[in-house]
Amino acid sequence: MGRRGEKQKVVRMKRKHSVRLGILLFLFAVYLLVIFIQTITKEHVSIYEVTENQIADDETIRGVIIRDETLVTTDTAGYVNYYVGDGSKVGARTNVYSLDESGTISEQLAALDNGEITLSEEDNRRIRNSISDFRQDFDLSKYSEIQDFRYDLDNTLMEMSHLSLSDRLDQIMDQEGKAQTAFQVKKAKTAGILSLSSDQMEDLTPETVTPELFQNPHDNWKQLRTSEKVEAGTGVYRLIESENWSIVIPLSSRQLEKFNGKNTMTVRLKKDDLQMTVPCSVYSAQNQSYAKLDFDKYMIRYLNTRFIDVRFEFNHAKGLKIPNTSIFKKKCYAFPRSFLTQGSEEGGGGTGVFIRTYDEDGKPEERFQKTEIYYIDSNENAYIDAALFQPGTTLVPVGTEVSSDTLFELNTMAELEGVYVCNDGYCVFHIIDKLYENEEYTIVENDTQYGLETYDHIILNPDMVKENDILY
Repeated sequence: MGRRGEKQKVVRMKRKHSVRLGILLFLFAVYLLVIFIQTITKEHVSIYEVTENQIADDETIRGVIIRDETLVTTDTAGYVNYYVGDGSKVGARTNVYSLDESGTISEQLAALDNGEITLSEEDNRRIRNSISDFRQDFDLSKYSEIQDFRYDLDNTLMEMSHLSLSDRLDQIMDQEGKAQTAFQVKKAKTAGILSLSSDQMEDLTPETVTPELFQNPHDNWKQLRTSEKVEAGTGVYRLIESENWSIVIPLSSRQLEKFNGKNTMTVRLKKDDLQMTVPCSVYSAQNQSYAKLDFDKYMIRYLNTRFIDVRFEFNHAKGLKIPNTSIFKKKCYAFPRSFLTQGSEEGGGGTGVFIRTYDEDGKPEERFQKTEIYYIDSNENAYIDAALFQPGTTLVPVGTEVSSDTLFELNTMAELEGVYVCNDGYCVFHIIDKLYENEEYTIVENDTQYGLETYDHIILNPDMVKENDILY
């Protein structure tokens, strides 16, 4: 025992750091990190609820209008006055315009044209409709359309007054006397519909259409009516001699497949939302495929239109809509339906087949094999999962004498298109009856035997699961 007051000597013990423990903790942290990264990057099984829907394979393509049209030009220089309006139907020998070389008679006609015109109720209605159509379709990004609208109104008013101008024409010419030699009244050579605008494409034919034409497919019309003196050879009006007209549309290789074998097409002209079924033909020119749609009415509605958007409805189907990623092909064995039977209650029941096996001594035995029936076709052939049976497995008939003639070997394999349904938490294969498909979705028949029903839950990525996999 030490003495009181005597200092005791304390010896500090050195701690031993466990290297092994540090390594284990580090490895565990790395393991947790790897698990976390795999969890957030791993693709998960996706489920889709089937609903009833419809698919319309619509496509809008811009085409070019081709008509039987001629641009009429002047023989000499002078001032032009018209006696018919834009869009008027003219007969052969109808007074269309006059050409005044000096301008004297044109001034008198202009003065007469500035006089008062009494508008009928029908005239007022036409003007109101023109203004209403302009207001409805006007777009600030297309300010140049205001000029076209002005010409349309001018042409409408001119058509209303051309009869009075024609009545006064002989009187004015008699008063001028000698001026008649410098004044010519031009008549229509053939009957047709008259237009007072041109885009210099009157000679266009299906054979002369080129791919370059569609690089900037926009109308580029020029009004032919002018108060200025025109030179000889200047276009003064366009005459369309037939109600028959066509729309030529360039086709990609994908679009060409949709047109092949079709003699008619149902189209909708977007400008007027006008739908009709018309003759259709496909041809090639300038290393490009085209479709030509032929019309025999409504030409006047598109008199001053060259490029037009045409909407096609290639296919239309209604049923259950499913994503294409959910569809896959299942390998199956096909055999006569007569081999199907029901298992005993002791063995769990269910539908299946009896198969022949052999014991160690080579003696044949019969064993019931339960299996899902995927499909029974019109020839009474049943389809089962090929993964459950070895090639050459022998099926034993039920209710008939067993012999070498009545046995059936599973060798005939087929593929069925379908999806995995997981309504009960595990994967079950169901076939599909396709009605229509596009690049993303397929429409299948609803509520068919062995098929899909509304609100079924299907697997979007079937390559990640197998038959009877439990998901939840």
